[in-house]
Amino acid sequence: MPVEVVGVKDVLNGLETIDDNMRVKIRTAIDPLMRGVALKAKGFVKNNGGVLSGWVKPISSEITYKPFPKYDSDEARRGIGYNPGYSKIKKNGFQVSNYVYNNSRPGSIYETAGRLHPQGRAPFEFRTSYGEGGTYSKQSAKSRKYIEYKSNNPFASAQFIDALEPVTVQPKIKGTRGGGRKTKGRLVYKAWAQDSGKVYDAILQAIDNTATDFTKLTYIKKIPKKKAA
Repeated sequence: MPVEVVGVKDVLNGLETIDDNMRVKIRTAIDPLMRGVALKAKGFVKNNGGVLSGWVKPISSEITYKPFPKYDSDEARRGIGYNPGYSKIKKNGFQVSNYVYNNSRPGSIYETAGRLHPQGRAPFEFRTSYGEGGTYSKQSAKSRKYIEYKSNNPFASAQFIDALEPVTVQPKIKGTRGGGRKTKGRLVYKAWAQDSGKVYDAILQAIDNTATDFTKLTYIKKIPKKKAA
């Protein structure tokens, strides 16, 4: 039984147009949403009075080593922004990269502190006992934490992290990759956790609109022109 495949030539001729249209539609759809993520992330930055007082103290000029960066809320907000990225043609389609960045040192620390070591990097660890809360126990003298730790206050990092709000975990969105430790945060990642669903929906809608437009264009081309009387 013969099988007739209709429209292949039209589709092949229109693939390049589809790519261009889809890139434009996706960028147009998500650009304002991504700018909104950046703006929301800036709103999550704590004012100087909202963090430990020792973090906002001026750094002594007598320090000869690279100091822990002083917190400044204005600097942290300035370090957050949006970049429309680039478009890249790939074998199986194309890639549109848009991202919100956080590139100040104090802002990055506020964003990610404690997501790898929730109890801080110190020669002590908090161990829980069944029905009795927990206690701090000293790490082995041979452990890397113990060897590299130089603070006069062994609980400094734990106290620093405890004073911050918990990092936000990304929600599960059907059809997308899962989050993981590196997508937890308090500023950009917190804003993304709240708005990522809207961004993904906008991308899917842009793809649907592109397919609809292409179908209409192909249908119009197939309608025979009427001969002049």
